[in-house]
Amino acid sequence: MLERIVVAVDGSDHAHKALETAVDLAESLKHPTRLIIVHVNPSVSLNEPALGVDLEARIAEEGQHIIAPVEQLLSGHSIPYETLLIAGDPVNEICRVSQERECSLIVMGTGGKSVLAEIVVGSVSHGVLKHAECPVLTVK
Repeated sequence: MLERIVVAVDGSDHAHKALETAVDLAESLKHPTRLIIVHVNPSVSLNEPALGVDLEARIAEEGQHIIAPVEQLLSGHSIPYETLLIAGDPVNEICRVSQERECSLIVMGTGGKSVLAEIVVGSVSHGVLKHAECPVLTVK
């Protein structure tokens, strides 16, 4: 039974479609399903940030810009949800949240915001598919 679903968001069109799919799925079920919306800011490894730049504040601000449209979409539905803004490795953090919250499913887009980042770092969706302990639904 799908009681809790993790939805990974990053501001991309694929992530938005994944969120819409998760909402449709949750509404179609006959029992209450909670959505756990997760945005992971990749850890930034800088010895010294640029002078006068509050890196943590900038990361939090970016996360809020990504979560705001999510909350707007969900406000029109009666689905219980929570949002999590996390810093770290996206694959590890998405899988960790899913396992800790005993989620039955992870829903995420197949491609993120940056094609270059995907080539250099590797696909987050591929990593989650490989390491998650529950089913993963990827959405194009």
